[in-house]
Amino acid sequence: MDIQDIFINNLEFINDSNLPKHVKKTALDIAHCRTNAMSGHLYQCPNKHFSVFIRNSCNNRFCPKCQYRNKALWNVATKNLILNTHHFHLVFKLPAFCYPFITSFYKDFVNLLFDASKKTIYKILNLSFNKGVLPGFNMVLHTHGNLNQFHPHIHVLITDGGFDKVNHNWVLSQNNLFDFFQFNSIYQIILKKELLSFFKKHSSLGPSFLDSINSNYKSFAFSSEKVSNPYSIIDYFTKSIKGTYLNQQDFDCDDDIVYIHTGKNSTSLSQKNFIKRFLLHILPVGVKTIRYFGLYSSKAKNSLAIAKPFFQM
Repeated sequence: MDIQDIFINNLEFINDSNLPKHVKKTALDIAHCRTNAMSGHLYQCPNKHFSVFIRNSCNNRFCPKCQYRNKALWNVATKNLILNTHHFHLVFKLPAFCYPFITSFYKDFVNLLFDASKKTIYKILNLSFNKGVLPGFNMVLHTHGNLNQFHPHIHVLITDGGFDKVNHNWVLSQNNLFDFFQFNSIYQIILKKELLSFFKKHSSLGPSFLDSINSNYKSFAFSSEKVSNPYSIIDYFTKSIKGTYLNQQDFDCDDDIVYIHTGKNSTSLSQKNFIKRFLLHILPVGVKTIRYFGLYSSKAKNSLAIAKPFFQM
């Protein structure tokens, strides 16, 4: 039994649920993908000796079947994009006290997390490099923890150093102040400011939300590690960028219970609760989960082309 089978088994539950329109559509798309519920195309040889009718895919960006190939394509394209040099892998987390409110303000919280992370990076870069030096970085949203529980956070892969657009050479970060391990406090301050601004627009969140911002901001999480092989991080990102991060080998189920196993962690859920947990990760229409900046942005492709030969093996 795969994820689609679980959704098919619970079609009545899905149809009767009071889900947001885009979430219910995703649930039904997953259940119907490539089944008799979909239209299709008839393929024949010219002499009509052989024909086959193939049902259409749903093409939903959260459908595990549809996105399997797209994951592989993104993986290859991104590895071709990035430079073969040392990078930093950063993680920016949203505080847990925000979680109960996210379904009501999903798009706002995702954009807030991206904005706070990006502002933190640019603040560090401004402290570390001259104006003409351009590092490259991409940002990827993950909304899950190890067992598919709700845990939104941003992963960032950023070059250790940057391209000097004036002198056309590569500036190594160790020749400057650049050190991501020392800048957790910057993220704490920026994220607190973003959350306070958000609260001013949505005071209905209540005084307890404001108290949490003021009392817990020092726990706003930022972490960093330096990696010599950026391609392994891209492989990690690929697991979660499209469809779902769950692979068939990560879970099994019987008539009612779904068992999720990832590494040393495991949990069991009823099929209905598995669907509820799965659907927490369905983002609103138009929310981008992957973003590119600096040397990896589309507007810097000429600079990237000049920098790439510095790192060819």
